[in-house]
Amino acid sequence: MVCESYYQQASYFRTSPSKLNLQINPDSLTHEQVITVVASLAEEAGSILALSFFNWAIGFAKFRHFMRLYIVCASSFIGNGNLDRAREVMQNMVRSFAEIGRLKEAVSMVIEMQNHGLVLNARTLNFVIEYASYLGLIDYAENLFDEMRYRGVFPDSSSYKLMVVAYCRMGRISDADRWLKDMLESGFIVDNATCTLIISTFCEKGSANRVFWYFNKWIKMGLKPNLINFTSLINGMCKRGSIKQAFETLEEMVREGWKPNVYTHTALIDGLCRKGWTERAFRLFLKLVRSDNYKPNVYTYTSMINGYCKEEKLNRAEMLLSRMKEQGLFPNTNTYSCLIDGHCKVGNFERAYELMDLMVEGFTPNAFTYNAFIDGLCKKGRFPEAYNLLGRD
Repeated sequence: MVCESYYQQASYFRTSPSKLNLQINPDSLTHEQVITVVASLAEEAGSILALSFFNWAIGFAKFRHFMRLYIVCASSFIGNGNLDRAREVMQNMVRSFAEIGRLKEAVSMVIEMQNHGLVLNARTLNFVIEYASYLGLIDYAENLFDEMRYRGVFPDSSSYKLMVVAYCRMGRISDADRWLKDMLESGFIVDNATCTLIISTFCEKGSANRVFWYFNKWIKMGLKPNLINFTSLINGMCKRGSIKQAFETLEEMVREGWKPNVYTHTALIDGLCRKGWTERAFRLFLKLVRSDNYKPNVYTYTSMINGYCKEEKLNRAEMLLSRMKEQGLFPNTNTYSCLIDGHCKVGNFERAYELMDLMVEGFTPNAFTYNAFIDGLCKKGRFPEAYNLLGRD
């Protein structure tokens, strides 16, 4: 019956397992019967058919978490010299047992199978590391990395990348830095997507200098940065106040053939405003307004509005608010919060309340919004209003 179902669906040159449509009630089969069928098919009918039946069986909860089924199936493939299929079975076991919190048990069995002829490779290592990292078991993943390397498994660039990405997502910059160093010493560089994540994370954690060093090192080793990589780096430089370095990176980006987009310009405008250089920022803003390719977005306007509010140039900030609405852009929570903060600082509470009412209609005021209002009221001695607003929060 298994063979009949397989050959009805299989193409002549099939190299991957077919999905079987067996008219069998899985409840009528015992675990031992399923194991026997898999072993017999691997011996007599070939690995692909055996794997097809195996995949059919683990589709049912009754067999999905029966470890001996995986072991027997993998052992059958090992005996036939089909190590790729054996590794595929072991990866299925890791996936299935990770679902029920038994990842470590499954991984231990994968490693044990090496003593029974299973040759582990970087793909196996990467698969296990990815699942461990996904479950937040990053320290366990690191131990696995070391153990498999000790057992003769040679990590590839993806192996290191998985560790770096996991540590970055957890905000553990020192550990990510350690793995990046090992990665470089092993002759590997990151890909563009990983590069962006590293830049963003390191800059957010105050390690912009370190990531800038890595960035230049990767370029020397062959990395071709893309627009997103350059923009992320420029954004990081601007946030820490390194405007000169940000513009130098912009020049390098242009030399490499990349044209800055609205996100690049927004990062620079925000950086200039943070330094108090709003006039220079506005010139860049106007350049974007006049561009045929890109137009300012809500984040660009908000950065510019925030810059003017900090300098108490509320008329200009309000002008930009009107203009962005004319352009069909809707102010967000941050836009309103910046304006409310600016008006509160100069004691213009009437306008601040108007903005708060407008904000409540479409957006939820955040902690920054209320803090700005309450701080402004308290500084003017209007404590009852501040108390009422605190209760409103």
